[in-house]
Amino acid sequence: MESILEQKFVMKINKNYKLFTDRKLGCGAFGEVYQGFNIKNSQFIAIKIENLRNNNNPQLKHEASVIKYLEGGEGIPKIYFFQESLNYCLMGIELLGMNLETLLNKCNRHISLKNLIFLGTQMLKRIEYLHKCHIIHRDIKPENFIMGGKKQTENILYLCDYGLAKRFRNPKTGDHIPYIDGKKLTGTARYVSIYTHLGIEQSRRDDIEGIMYTLIYLYKGSLPWQNVKCKNRSEKYNKIFEKKINTNVEILCENMPKQFETLVTYARGLLFEEKPDYEYMKNLLNSISLKDISKEHVNELDLNENNSTNSSNNQNYHSISYEEE
Repeated sequence: MESILEQKFVMKINKNYKLFTDRKLGCGAFGEVYQGFNIKNSQFIAIKIENLRNNNNPQLKHEASVIKYLEGGEGIPKIYFFQESLNYCLMGIELLGMNLETLLNKCNRHISLKNLIFLGTQMLKRIEYLHKCHIIHRDIKPENFIMGGKKQTENILYLCDYGLAKRFRNPKTGDHIPYIDGKKLTGTARYVSIYTHLGIEQSRRDDIEGIMYTLIYLYKGSLPWQNVKCKNRSEKYNKIFEKKINTNVEILCENMPKQFETLVTYARGLLFEEKPDYEYMKNLLNSISLKDISKEHVNELDLNENNSTNSSNNQNYHSISYEEE
């Protein structure tokens, strides 16, 4: 292992960790992710870096505190360290596998019903745990769901990127955050709820609606409000909203089992402070018949048995992007 530690493109973070500057795993508006190395246990990790110079909205310190708070839950990445300097923040986290956008591309832009049910059930479990911890995610999208990176975790779906996460409820008093309108859009416009477009403060219902759009996207490979042509971000958000609100649920879920129409309608009908019925949604998803599943004849990875998605050397598996759509 000494040969790895003595490579040219290696930067020592502290006495326990090193970073490979030539092994970028992902990048986005909030920073970059590189492969790192834990000297103490000889394990590869991911190191997320945020540049604080000319950064009016730093988020990595907040994200590190959220992950630490959620520590121990299934599908929550382990955090190894957080380090802050004058110009940079660094966070060492568990090295995971393939995010669902990458998986979708690997599966020719279509996730089979069998795998969709498997993934959707885990998404609902992750968000249920988050909500039990009084946290909403506020940026549900395929890039933020990542398969485990080790043999023992390769069938576990992780929920990542907590830079926009916030408390929706006081853990001591149980008081819910107040209903507020006139808010700017937070999250990724392609997947945010209709209420978010309307400028209403987000709550649990908005995470749920985001999961439904993510599942439809994974099955169909696109959503009706993608690729709108606009002059600026504001116009883009408005056009996405118009298309989203004017797309009939039956059309949105066309050629999918009827359960998806029910799930979208249920998500959109939740009240601001209402607790989602996670068991109802999971049961509805798993009620999709074997007949519907057997109609598909696709050569695709079987995520429930052996997805083979873990790889510590492939790039773009960790994503910290912040898409406008």
